[in-house]
Amino acid sequence: MWIKTPVFRVFAFAVVLVASACAPAAPSLSTREGLAPEVPGKPKVLIIGQPQELQTFGDFAPGSSSGGGCTECRYLANDRLTWTSDGGAVQPRLAVEVPSLERGTWRVNPDGTMDVTYRLHPNVKWHDGTPFTSQDMVFTFTVYKDPELPNRQGASLAMMTSMSAPDPVTLVAHWSQTFVGADRQPVLEPLARHIFEEAYLRGEKDALTGGPKITTEFVGLGPYRLIAWEPGSRMEFERFDQYYLGRPPLDRVIMNWVFDANTLLANILAGAVDAANHNSLDMTAGLEVIKRWEGTGNRVELTPTGMLMQIQWQGRADYMRLKNAFTNLDVRQAMYRAIDKVALVEVMMAGLAPVAEGPLRPDHVDLTELETAIPKFPYDPGAAQRLLAGAGWARGTDGGLAHRASGERFQVEVWGKPRYAEKPLLVIADAWKALGAEATIHVIPTARNNDREYEVTYPDVIFTNPGGGVDTFRIHGGHVAGTANRWTAANQSGYANPRVDDLVDRLQMTLDPRQQINLHRQLIQEAMADIAFMPLYWEVRPFFALKGVTPGWGGVTLQWDKVS
Repeated sequence: MWIKTPVFRVFAFAVVLVASACAPAAPSLSTREGLAPEVPGKPKVLIIGQPQELQTFGDFAPGSSSGGGCTECRYLANDRLTWTSDGGAVQPRLAVEVPSLERGTWRVNPDGTMDVTYRLHPNVKWHDGTPFTSQDMVFTFTVYKDPELPNRQGASLAMMTSMSAPDPVTLVAHWSQTFVGADRQPVLEPLARHIFEEAYLRGEKDALTGGPKITTEFVGLGPYRLIAWEPGSRMEFERFDQYYLGRPPLDRVIMNWVFDANTLLANILAGAVDAANHNSLDMTAGLEVIKRWEGTGNRVELTPTGMLMQIQWQGRADYMRLKNAFTNLDVRQAMYRAIDKVALVEVMMAGLAPVAEGPLRPDHVDLTELETAIPKFPYDPGAAQRLLAGAGWARGTDGGLAHRASGERFQVEVWGKPRYAEKPLLVIADAWKALGAEATIHVIPTARNNDREYEVTYPDVIFTNPGGGVDTFRIHGGHVAGTANRWTAANQSGYANPRVDDLVDRLQMTLDPRQQINLHRQLIQEAMADIAFMPLYWEVRPFFALKGVTPGWGGVTLQWDKVS
């Protein structure tokens, strides 16, 4: 039994597992009924316990702005033009090579516009056998640009004005301005033109937001083909032998939905699933399993997910409850300095997760040059009290904070998704209670877990991990999620700062590496000095696998390990 030494990866948890041919059959439980034992010469079937069910294979509201739930499921069944590796390098996928300034496939024009050319693999097929061509991507682009179908790619899509297909294996994207991330774009997930176009042209756009063609009957380009989807129960995939990058190693992959963390842990211990993780599983449970599995060959990996756990404060005046609190920088600093992040990590991650001082991952390629720009706000309850007093908040005879000028009580509600359970919310609330705040917690109901509007209209603060650093549009005032974009825009909190907006815009348009570093330093300094959000820690999760199962990591795509 062993623990994997934490090594940070570029993307959030998106793991695909490869079962060894010599893996012993697990004990027979109800979740394995109907499956043949995995012995040499028999089908190799991998069963993964999944805590979050996929909502849709699309990116379009109201099916949720990110597809919701099981990201791994999406990339079993579909693929992209390019993908970003663990080290941050952009690598080709459906495209034969990554667009390049040196090769002339990424061209910046004299007027600042750009043309980016992709050469596609000539032998790619959809799961129904239909050839994939550049026209599929032109259709996909048309759909993603449709204002009636808001999606999570709105920020970059706004800069892409057209897409053309000179021939079946050539795709050209025209950009209205210079954009540093163009080699990673478009991240549009391909849609089968022969399946969706006719209905789309008839105006039947609901086929893309939650109909069977985008869910239970989805046809993709990935290494595994969806063959069954039982909502609330499981998804089953089988090997797609015509996959353009070669024959995938497994015969079948089954995702079993097990929403309760303790039930999922019981499943892996009983051998009902081959591998599992759960983002609300107590880290101490992982340490206990390590002891229990000692000498068995089963594995527990304590692996960083790349997710920055943080507090976001509500920046939209329409939804903000406290009028004299989080809009004040001194109050934001006070509430941040009142949180003992080391103690929080001990409670949540058994002390195994890195404390976050800013938005830079511990493995960021430019960490050495950028980290000195991060303002520090160490734990100091005394300083927090003084900052609050200076901002007009004083304790009354009952010990509670009230604003001297308005009489407003400091009543703050700490929100969080059910997958995080209540522990971190209680730790944060207790820290603020010690200052005199009337702090309570609110766990978002499971039934509203994929309701983006409900999630981002919290009244005070939310404990979350939205992804994206300060160099993205997620804190840009021009990309605030709201009714106009059906709550799909990148900026979930509603934070707005003109200086941050200007630096983000300039950084996105700057190609020179040294200028990028300088702008990135300025951006980090401005955003974190203003406490655009409150970084807490970098999440680590226990990942469980039975003997003979080898994890393969691939961010937004698949990177298969060899089958032993």
